[in-house]
Amino acid sequence: MFATIYFIKQRFTLSLLFILLLAAGCSKKLDITPETFVSPEDLYKDEQGSIAGVTGIYRKMMEFNSGDYYFVGIVGTDEGKTSSFVPTWGGYWQHYDGINSYNSLLSAQNQLVQGTWNSLYKGIVNANTAIRYIPSSSASQEVKDRLTGEAKFLRAVFYFKLVQFFGGVPMPTEQQDAVADANGGKPRSSEDEVYALIISDLNFAATNLPAKGTASVGHANKEAAQTLLGKVYLTRKDFVNAKATLQPLMSLTNVSLMANYADLFNEKNENNIESLFEIQYSTENGNTNGHANTLGGWHIENTYPGGGGHVVIPTDYYSNSFENDDARKDASIRYKFYDKNGNEVDYWWWADVTRPHVKKYDITSNSVNGGLSSRNLYYLRYADAILMYAETLNELNDPANALTYLNKIRTRAKLANWETVLGHTPTQQELRDELLKERMRELGFEGWRWCDLKRTGKLIAQTKAYNPDAAPNISDKNLLFPISFREFELNRSLKPGDQNTGF
Repeated sequence: MFATIYFIKQRFTLSLLFILLLAAGCSKKLDITPETFVSPEDLYKDEQGSIAGVTGIYRKMMEFNSGDYYFVGIVGTDEGKTSSFVPTWGGYWQHYDGINSYNSLLSAQNQLVQGTWNSLYKGIVNANTAIRYIPSSSASQEVKDRLTGEAKFLRAVFYFKLVQFFGGVPMPTEQQDAVADANGGKPRSSEDEVYALIISDLNFAATNLPAKGTASVGHANKEAAQTLLGKVYLTRKDFVNAKATLQPLMSLTNVSLMANYADLFNEKNENNIESLFEIQYSTENGNTNGHANTLGGWHIENTYPGGGGHVVIPTDYYSNSFENDDARKDASIRYKFYDKNGNEVDYWWWADVTRPHVKKYDITSNSVNGGLSSRNLYYLRYADAILMYAETLNELNDPANALTYLNKIRTRAKLANWETVLGHTPTQQELRDELLKERMRELGFEGWRWCDLKRTGKLIAQTKAYNPDAAPNISDKNLLFPISFREFELNRSLKPGDQNTGF
């Protein structure tokens, strides 16, 4: 939890982990070699140590997204839900179901809520340490600016998730704060203050990071910072700044859509021309992601007992949202299961097994077993930037040009222009509704649905309508998650009234 982490930070020692993200071609590898324990002053004294310290922040990004915390913001929406088995498993799994169904287990004691909070603040602590100590490094100013840009980009990523999920939060930065140290943490900042820091960090990152193609593979780049900044402005309904930020991305030559949607989810094509920033995994112990397991990865032999997981599945609304000829449908969901030899298998004894399952995270090559793989995860794709730009234009009363960008995504999906299917030129509201649905079809299970629904004011209505598990319980209080109760125990700067309403 933040209070504990913030306190420990003052007695900070860092295990020097050299996580080398190789930049040759489109390859990627995470090599983790523990060296020794050093103080941040010693670690960040030179270029090599500074690189190692910043790479440790990427490690926190990797850890956060490798397991169940990734699905907070996916389940409990009109896009994803837990399978019917999950509530019967007891313990931790009922907490997982609480995230989906918004029942009484979605509380300040919910294990996934607490884990999400803790994990994001661990990343922030590492980023703050880097931002504080890099200026004193003997590295060149160019290297220091780049590394600081990477650290600020990642800090913005962590805070952006926190502020969307929890609202205003305690906001430690690289600045020392003796009062906060004495109280075990900072008081709660406002949402506006958190967003101001995020915007400042991303502006610095966009100015100081190298462009995609010149940045090392797996590291943040200028276009990723611009895209995330555009997303922040869109979330804030600052459409003028969103347009100004996203518009330059529409005419780039170093970024474009992949020709075939399905190719995005083949490991051979990781770090491709459409990828703006993706989280790097490998088959080394501790560096894998487990999403094939969570989503029911029976198609590869599993050396662990218990089969392929089968925790999270699509809603019917998501599965049925694709038009008949949409090339994304077969790339995104599947109805049949196969063994390692390609033979169809009938897992009739698993509840919900006849329902469609998510296919995007199927293991296509390297794996440890059926549940752990080296599959990278997209954080930002160029298709996301295009759809955000279309949304921005529509909100600025320019639906005609917005339609042009929506149709770029439809064309890649092998679909006719939307006005042709619709039979008339869409109104602003029709296009607004379609863009929200199109984001689900294009970006389904890539981590944005809860935030998209909240941003557009549709979280409660859409989830009530299309997630039957959540429909009886979800209410306006669920526009935020509860702040972890451990934070209140350890951070004396927080008062009981700082908890989010309804919790």
